Amino acid sequence: MGLIDKKGRLFGLINVIDLLVIILVVAVVTRFALNPQKSSLTNEEKKIQVVLLVKDVRDATANVIKEGDMVRETKTNNLLGKVTKVEVKPAETLVNTADGRVLNVPNPVLKDVYVTVEGSATVGENAIVLGGTEIRIGTALQMKTNLYAVVATVMEIKGLK
Repeated sequence: MGLIDKKGRLFGLINVIDLLVIILVVAVVTRFALNPQKSSLTNEEKKIQVVLLVKDVRDATANVIKEGDMVRETKTNNLLGKVTKVEVKPAETLVNTADGRVLNVPNPVLKDVYVTVEGSATVGENAIVLGGTEIRIGTALQMKTNLYAVVATVMEIKGLK
């Protein structure tokens, strides 16, 4: 009995080509088992500040948003952070004039509130997650306390570097 018989089988047990295919499959599986693809392990926890714009609210809402408020995401109730700065400005409204011009004038009733929230976020290569919610500039963020619930737009994210 030789190493390879007349039918091309190694030791009379397995075809040489089948053995090569099995070795290749085992090598590939072993390579991925020992060296798995690295997921985004570059995520790190950072203190960030997020400037939010709460647009077109009445005085009653603008007056209850205060520094020191602990705000939460409305749907999940996850803590977003602490309000560190509140700036109230008159909302602006577009008005058509009699001569056909369009003017941007302060609204006498509605206010725009800029709220700065400081919180702990997970900052990764592809996302910034604050309170379990991905945030990006321009996205809407629903936030609440025990006194108010508002929808804000993310205007600026500070403290990433």
